[in-house]
Amino acid sequence: MDAFVFFAVAYLLAAGAPGTDTMLIVSRTIVGGRSSALQYALGIALAKTTMVSLAFYGAGALLAHNPQLFWVLKAFGASFLLFMAFRLWISKPNNDAPAGKAPAPSRGAATSVLGGFLVGVSNPQPLLFYSSIVPIVVAKGLNTFGDLLVLWSIVIVGFAMITVFYMSIASVAKRWLDRATNRIVLNRVMAILFAVIAAIILSR
Repeated sequence: MDAFVFFAVAYLLAAGAPGTDTMLIVSRTIVGGRSSALQYALGIALAKTTMVSLAFYGAGALLAHNPQLFWVLKAFGASFLLFMAFRLWISKPNNDAPAGKAPAPSRGAATSVLGGFLVGVSNPQPLLFYSSIVPIVVAKGLNTFGDLLVLWSIVIVGFAMITVFYMSIASVAKRWLDRATNRIVLNRVMAILFAVIAAIILSR
C-alpha cells in the first residue's frame, strides 16, 4: 500500500502542475467546448496509461536507448498540434452561435481522441517521470498485472480530477467570448499557443 500511496502523491504533484496536457485541455474547453476537451482528455489519459505500462514492463529503457523511436513520437504529436494551429488560424467563428457557447468542433470524436493521445505520448516530461517513478514502485514489490491495473486507476482518477479543475477554469473564460471578434482573436492566440507547444515538444 505504501508504494501505491507514494506513486499517487508523486503523480498528482507532477500532473497537477500546468503543462502541455493541461494547456491543451484549457484551450479545447474554450474553443470547442466541454465535449471537445473531454475527447482530448480521453486521448491523453490513454497515452498516460500506455506510458505507465511501458515503464512498468521496462520499455521506457528501450525508448531511452533508441532516441529515433522517441523522435517519431514527438514528430507525430508536434505535427498534429501544428495542424490544429493552422485550422484555428484560418477558422471563422459562427456568428449565429448562442452567446457564451462556442461553435461545435468540426472534427470527429475519434480524431480528437487520437490527437490527445499523440500529444500525450509525445510529451517527454511524463515519459521521463514514469520511467523514473514506476521502477521504484516495481522495486517495492508491485510487479503483477493487478498492480498495474491499480496504477492505471490512480492515473485515470487523478487525471480526471485535474481535467475537471482546468475545465472549470476555462469555462469561466468562455463567458467573455460572446462577440465574434473576440472569438477570432482567441482562435489566433490559441493557434500561436499550439505552435509554441509543438516547438517545445520538438526541442526537448
